[in-house]
Amino acid sequence: MGQRIVIIGNSSSARECYWAVRDMLGDAFLFKGFLAFEGFAGQLRELAEYELGPDENFTPEPDDMFIIGIGKPTLRHKAYVKWKEKGARFLNLIHPLSCIPPATQLGEANIITQACYFSCNVTIGNANYFNGNVVLGHDVTIGEANFFGAFSLVMGDARIGSQNSFGVRSTVLPSATIGDNNTIAPGAFIYKGCRDGRLMAGNPALDITGECI
Repeated sequence: MGQRIVIIGNSSSARECYWAVRDMLGDAFLFKGFLAFEGFAGQLRELAEYELGPDENFTPEPDDMFIIGIGKPTLRHKAYVKWKEKGARFLNLIHPLSCIPPATQLGEANIITQACYFSCNVTIGNANYFNGNVVLGHDVTIGEANFFGAFSLVMGDARIGSQNSFGVRSTVLPSATIGDNNTIAPGAFIYKGCRDGRLMAGNPALDITGECI
């Protein structure tokens, strides 16, 4: 028997991961099911029959390969650390219609969906989620468990920390530095960067963390 795929999570992001795997591998892959991460009620809809129950009750087997089907950065990171400690082996899920140069330094547990383009000398950590048509410029460095919304753009020499969320069509300009645990609003333009735990919006993006209700 070949490797069996387990998706951690049972939300809409988990469903997207399932159909991405089907798109890439057709009916050839062996799907074991979805794990309800920390008791989440689930949004599997037509795929509900594949739910395996709470992740606390699941023990990985030697031929299991894991995908983190969770969009929220903090939960992606938590799931990665939790299951790494349990000895889980992770897939990098890369759509064949994305352009990822062979020299890209890529960690594990990353999801790169359709029509992404990465330029030269890009370095990417673990458990990131690139949700379609994401462009990374030359020499970009990215940490762990970030979420990049569709059509987001990170330009050359930018530095991205960990557990950030980038909204649809957001842009990080050349040589900007982003810290950790930030939310970049849809359409925002980051010129120089930001520290940690900020909500950035606008063009140029401003810190509006204290203005949100």
